[in-house]
Amino acid sequence: MTHPKPHSRSSPSAGFTLIELLVVMGIIGLAAALSLPAIGRFIRNYRIRGATQQVAGEVQAARNRAIGKNVNLGVVFLTLSPTTYQWAVEDDQTGTGSGRTSARPTLNATFLADRAQASTVFSLPTGITFAQTCPSPALPTGAWDTGMRFNRLGSWCDPGSSTSDCPDLGTGQALVYNITSGNAAYPGGSVLCFRDNSSGLNQTVTVLPGGRVQAQQ
Repeated sequence: MTHPKPHSRSSPSAGFTLIELLVVMGIIGLAAALSLPAIGRFIRNYRIRGATQQVAGEVQAARNRAIGKNVNLGVVFLTLSPTTYQWAVEDDQTGTGSGRTSARPTLNATFLADRAQASTVFSLPTGITFAQTCPSPALPTGAWDTGMRFNRLGSWCDPGSSTSDCPDLGTGQALVYNITSGNAAYPGGSVLCFRDNSSGLNQTVTVLPGGRVQAQQ
């Protein structure tokens, strides 16, 4: 004898109500609205910090080249424009025998295009420029110049401070601040100032008299 199967009661289908979906969407929208400004600040800080780290690395590369090559005349770091920069070895790297010269070269476009003597021309990230506006504290006594120089020991020298050992550079754009009388905040050396033109943020790279390179954190 067969028994009829009991009728099973159908359960309501699982899911969310419209009100629940609206509440969740509202919470997500509120969280996004609160986090977007913080994300924007992070991106802006990341961009200008990346620029300072990039330039600090190339300044350090110039110093390392001066030490590694044991240069007589020096290695210079130049700001060519508000967005481009380059370094160059001033000792003759290409001449041999009687063609080799110990005279300091003229830092013109032809010399800087010689890849045996100079680095490539580097560009700052989009929206970041070298500037003559620096964050506080105020810069001490000094002057804006087109670059700086490292000697064979990797020490910094101010172009123009010695006609024989550290003469003027004569090329580039004056966007490197060379300090002639330091203070507690800036004991000497050079300061490179950066500006994010969209946010107005500023940061610096400092080169101490001994040659140590410091990027603002």
